[in-house]
Amino acid sequence: MTIIAIITGLGAAILLLTAGYLFGVRRGSLSRELLRQHVQQQAEALNQLSERYSQRAADQEGSLRTTIQRVLAPLVERERLSLDLAQFSTSAGQRRDLAPLLDKIAAVGHFTTVLLCNEEGLPLAASRASQTPDRLAAASTRLALVADQIGEEQGIAPLSVMVRDASDATTLCRIFRVQGQRLSLTAVSNDSRLTSVALDPALMKIEAALSTRS
Repeated sequence: MTIIAIITGLGAAILLLTAGYLFGVRRGSLSRELLRQHVQQQAEALNQLSERYSQRAADQEGSLRTTIQRVLAPLVERERLSLDLAQFSTSAGQRRDLAPLLDKIAAVGHFTTVLLCNEEGLPLAASRASQTPDRLAAASTRLALVADQIGEEQGIAPLSVMVRDASDATTLCRIFRVQGQRLSLTAVSNDSRLTSVALDPALMKIEAALSTRS
């Protein structure tokens, strides 16, 4: 009986150990599965976060590139105008060259109208495609008067006056002197990149055309 009891006890102990082992194995398997699922979820979350970050970085880079291009556009356009105006020459002392010269300025600067007036507001020359040059001459005279008023109030005379109208067209009046005579070069453009110094590169050409021969 004692031997049977011992054998029975050993069998029971083995069964308990085996059941505990199997329970532990099953529990470990479940833990490993939960851990695997958790790691997979974390990996997917990190992947989605990385994709969102990459898209946001790309959007910010595109926005920054657009901003830089918008800021630099007027400078690039001014340099383009300066270089293009430097490529053609004029003959000094020949006022008959003024109209072709204004045509070239209009073409290079993408201006719809270019007009040169004297101090009294009388047109000296206009680009051939100019529309209503007399009206533009009157407008340039008023803009010159505005510049005079600003100069009297501020103590510094403006060199240019730029006005944008409701049709999104911009009128730029550049005031300068040649041989003591006050002149105004006025241009109309639909280009939003137009700046107050856009006509500056053309002044040297006009001065050369108006200068007297030695």
